[in-house]
Amino acid sequence: MRLKLLLGCAMAVLFCGCSAGPHMRMEIPEDSVEYNGIKFFLHDINSGDFGQTETATAVAAAAADTMQMGDVKDLISDSMPNLEYRIGPLDMVQVVVWEHPELTSPMGQYQPAGQKVTTEGKLFYPYAGELQAAGLTAQELRTEITKRLSDKILNDPQVDVRVTGYNSLKIFVSGEVKKPGYIAIDEMPMTLPVALAEAGGFTEDADLSLIQIRRDGKVYNLDYTSIFASDLPVDKILLKPSDQLYVSSKLETQMNNRVFVLGEVQRTGVVDMMNGKLSLIDALATSGGLDAVNASARSVYVIRNTNQDRVDVFHLDAKNAMALAMADRFDLNAHDVVYVDASDLATWNRLFGLIWPSVNATYNGINAARNVRLLIRGK
Repeated sequence: MRLKLLLGCAMAVLFCGCSAGPHMRMEIPEDSVEYNGIKFFLHDINSGDFGQTETATAVAAAAADTMQMGDVKDLISDSMPNLEYRIGPLDMVQVVVWEHPELTSPMGQYQPAGQKVTTEGKLFYPYAGELQAAGLTAQELRTEITKRLSDKILNDPQVDVRVTGYNSLKIFVSGEVKKPGYIAIDEMPMTLPVALAEAGGFTEDADLSLIQIRRDGKVYNLDYTSIFASDLPVDKILLKPSDQLYVSSKLETQMNNRVFVLGEVQRTGVVDMMNGKLSLIDALATSGGLDAVNASARSVYVIRNTNQDRVDVFHLDAKNAMALAMADRFDLNAHDVVYVDASDLATWNRLFGLIWPSVNATYNGINAARNVRLLIRGK
């Protein structure tokens, strides 16, 4: 009688103990419910609810709290600026007075290709004296020198002025480019493609999904791999003096651009994003797919820590293989957690596997005690 009671109790525990299985289980919260100060939002991937607008707004708000981020559209210039270059400090300026080599090259063969404007923006020229060159165009400086020479020593002098060295206006390019360093801005507009070409192009380790431009305390993130497919004209992204252009490396961003795949898949672990891109189907396939025996195809989840106060949970019911098309369209974010829940049968089998040795041992013990009692009575 005791044996039957014991076995009955064990079976009752097995039947009602699926929720107490020896593994993680996904407890789905209600939509917009708050737990410990964190609000949970649920999305159905099968119906096309990717939460893109909501989560993008939340991510942007979180980023604004830690770093002043700029809108890439603010970098777009609809019209190129005036091409007239204005001379600045440390620029090299060459002045040619036709038919007067003693003025053009007063030092003969030792005369460098032009004169350097001082840090105060001044330029000294024989018989013209000291001039304020900074802020003037080459044409405006030519007019001023012509006037001064005419007033003193020459009648109708033929003067030509040109900038031979651009040193006052620069941008700085660093990261995974072949020739990092300062790039001078001249008469031609310094667009993003021009700056990258001047820097020698990308290295093999460059991560084109993250190019940053720092300007006036703001940081602008650009995905160079997808910018051509968008409505943003890359040739109209105009760089300005003192801008900093940084090209990330794959090794650097690989530590940040990764997702975590857990639960009932063939191989749990970390999956790296390629150039900042990874779909849900890519992550599952890289992990070997769902465990055919233990996985619940109806219970595939993406858990996203959107910001400090918000978690988005995306659910995919992959029981119908057609749902995998939606998984291919769902793009993961860095640090997303992909979790595949176990089926009820898998939970049952695991729980039974843990309890059965104890039940069997108890049964054998009771049976042995009964046999002992029978032997004692037989004597």
